[in-house]
Amino acid sequence: MMILRKEIIEQLSRKLSLPYMGFEQDWDVELADKNRIDEFISCYNENDLSAEMKYATMSILLASYDDFLNDKELDIDYRWYEIEIILKSEKGIFRDLIEHWAVDSEIENIFRITPLIREIKAAN
Repeated sequence: MMILRKEIIEQLSRKLSLPYMGFEQDWDVELADKNRIDEFISCYNENDLSAEMKYATMSILLASYDDFLNDKELDIDYRWYEIEIILKSEKGIFRDLIEHWAVDSEIENIFRITPLIREIKAAN
């Protein structure tokens, strides 16, 4: 798993006005916001981000999308297609995130987003 430097997390938190305190263990999960998915997608698409910033943005985006699916008890919504395009277009950057959310060690879908991520992982 890519370990994000604290400076990257701080920079993204400032850019997105996240309530980052500096002591979050799983900052992306703790600061995920299912109501800001569109904003996170826009941040990714509209900024010239470094690979680390892309990874950090996708980290919080996937955690937020999983929260959204759980909250609404959905399997997918229209925004997944935008997220999927990003993940597929930069699969090299997101390999660790794809592995994390795919949870290949489990047969069951641990996360609501797991089946969607497994489809991306399976696609060449």
